[in-house]
Amino acid sequence: MSTVTITGRTDRAQMTIPEHWSAEDIRDEIELLSVLKGKDGVFAPNLVVTLNAHDGSMAEFLSSAVGNISQTLTEVRFIDITLWNPGGALPGQTPALDGRAVTYTHVSPASGEVLRTTDWLFIENGLAVQATGTTAAPDWMALGPELEQIASSLVLAEDAGTAGAPVRTELPEGALDELASGELGAPVESISGIGRTQTFDYAGAWVHASAIALLDEMAEGFRIGRINADSYRDQLAELESAGLAQGTKLTDTGEYARLHLDEPDASFRISAAGSGGAMYYQAWLYGPTALVTAGTGYHTQVGLQADEAPSRDHVNVRIFPITELAREMASWLGVGPAWPLPALPAGLPAERFEQRWAGNTEIPGTANPVLAALWEQDWFTWELSAQGPEGEIDPVAYLNGGPLGHYRLGSEDGRTWLMPTPSVYLYDQLDDLIAATIYGRPARLR
Repeated sequence: MSTVTITGRTDRAQMTIPEHWSAEDIRDEIELLSVLKGKDGVFAPNLVVTLNAHDGSMAEFLSSAVGNISQTLTEVRFIDITLWNPGGALPGQTPALDGRAVTYTHVSPASGEVLRTTDWLFIENGLAVQATGTTAAPDWMALGPELEQIASSLVLAEDAGTAGAPVRTELPEGALDELASGELGAPVESISGIGRTQTFDYAGAWVHASAIALLDEMAEGFRIGRINADSYRDQLAELESAGLAQGTKLTDTGEYARLHLDEPDASFRISAAGSGGAMYYQAWLYGPTALVTAGTGYHTQVGLQADEAPSRDHVNVRIFPITELAREMASWLGVGPAWPLPALPAGLPAERFEQRWAGNTEIPGTANPVLAALWEQDWFTWELSAQGPEGEIDPVAYLNGGPLGHYRLGSEDGRTWLMPTPSVYLYDQLDDLIAATIYGRPARLR
């Protein structure tokens, strides 16, 4: 692939872009801007570079960037924060000197479209360098690696900033993640609090599960007349309150919801369990939209969000574009920034986990500090299964360990295994599983 090197507005930076990308110049505060132009009305993937004087630490730069993202963008949901360095350099022995990649989704205020962004951050010569790559959410899996490659090609001119300016390594007061620092062997900032404040938006109507079951029966041809209407009075009232029925007939919205149940292009089911018992998130895809019924999710189950459901048997019903499905699933599951730390021993007898679920919170005697901390969390486990035009896709199962992030669950020879999984990988896996189910291809991320 042919490439072109472009120089920044102030000549302080250069980066290499594919020749099918174009350089733009729009505002004084932007050093570099590259755009992949497409059809009119379609969001154009882009990467924006800014340079600002900075004599603080990476933790302070990260905090400032996260705060600015939250304040200036719409409906931001942070996915993950990971170590990252330009030029493909691996993180060193001092994370405070490494760069960071901040990955999140947000909503375009102009179009209402969900966008996905990564901000690649690093400090060099007293300059805070921020490269922000953005695509429409469905395009990230294809274009994200290309955007990261462009960001990784960034180099500063020899006279940019103050050559050799040291990067401060001390963390602001209260920022230290003691457990992660101990496991990584160097001080790192706490990042898990960001995701724990990102509660799920129950924006739909609360409907009793029996009413959804009736809607499902009506999707299969069941008809309600004068003779049997009284038997379904409560369910019909629930459907009417949600705008899905009027009397014994479905409204236009109800008919559209019925099509999702009757002729789905694909369907998904998350079966979860927490201290509040079993709960479910289900989605049926039809054309460009998804019909979703969501019970109480992670944040509600662990007490981080008020329980709005009228009862344990109610679900929140919405219809929205399928391009939002991965974002909504991740929010319901509590996916957010966390350091992926090995919980050792990684495999324990299955009965030990069963005892933990039964209320025995005694920490295994061989546990490392991570497993000990994980054992004391309010557990939330879940399994995602999918059905598409080409059949089922093997389910994936995880344990949400709260501030410790997610652990992939596996079973073999009577043992249960816990594998730490970066949140950004988990989000990509959701994206990939949805696409694989819809298009009838094998899942690529397992």
